[in-house]
Amino acid sequence: MAELAEVLDLMDLADVRSRDVLPLDGGRQMADVVDHARTRHGFVGEVLVVAIAGGTGTGKSSIVNALIGHEAVTTGVVRPTTQDACAVYPEVCASDLGPLLDALGVGERIPTDALADVVLVDLPDFDSVEQAHRHVVDQVLPRVDAVVWVMDPEKYADPIVHSEFLSRLVDHEPQFVFVLNQIDRIDGMHVEVIGSLRSHLRRDGFSDPVVVGTSASPRDGSEPDVSELTEALAHHLDVKTTALSKLAVDVRSIANSGWHGCRAAVAEASNDDGRWQAALAAATFVTLGVAAYEMFVRTTQERG
Repeated sequence: MAELAEVLDLMDLADVRSRDVLPLDGGRQMADVVDHARTRHGFVGEVLVVAIAGGTGTGKSSIVNALIGHEAVTTGVVRPTTQDACAVYPEVCASDLGPLLDALGVGERIPTDALADVVLVDLPDFDSVEQAHRHVVDQVLPRVDAVVWVMDPEKYADPIVHSEFLSRLVDHEPQFVFVLNQIDRIDGMHVEVIGSLRSHLRRDGFSDPVVVGTSASPRDGSEPDVSELTEALAHHLDVKTTALSKLAVDVRSIANSGWHGCRAAVAEASNDDGRWQAALAAATFVTLGVAAYEMFVRTTQERG
């Protein structure tokens, strides 16, 4: 079955081969689709790429471990540089993740059979607002599908984090899930505190922020509770799968239009070189259409 990366590479190839065959507008349309897909859907097609971000002591690593059901990431370790980020990913997609993990500066990489369709990137602690802003905007956000921003009951209202950092990221709201972790430590007040956090985020400029409560490492030794976060990530995965299905339909339409245009160019070519170039471009559009159809079938089956 075709992966997103294969479809996008074929679109690039079709663009190059048809550049002197089809009108300029067709090439621009393909380039726009490719750029949007590569920007919004991460480097890995049918898995959800999730960055786990937050400050020191909020419990990011504990949340990663709770999501996969066992301790894969060492907790309590300060990772002051991007080179010390850690990724936990499904073993089945290891070969596709190199470019993504390299771009995010991930040094530690942990494969697991506990994940099937989610990649979790445990980022370093974001205690330097200015550096964190540059890292998230310039490196992380364009390459991931979701950002889980973890806070704790003590520091969730930190005015510096809100005014100097989060308020600058409101344009990326669809990617964010905000987590109030350690809710077991506030004696049944978590509903009120989550409401307060949501109010702070709305003042930052977020219109309808997704805020969930978790207890990733309960003090009483009971089982972690990250069920609300799991549901939120499942929603993001469904949204991504829906977007991929639509992308596949759009690409099939482009491939069909490109094939017809190139076929016409074969008949109209004035010499053998022109006919050969148009025929090669037409064949590439056929391959692209087949790959887009395979991606559509795969994503719709996963949704169903």
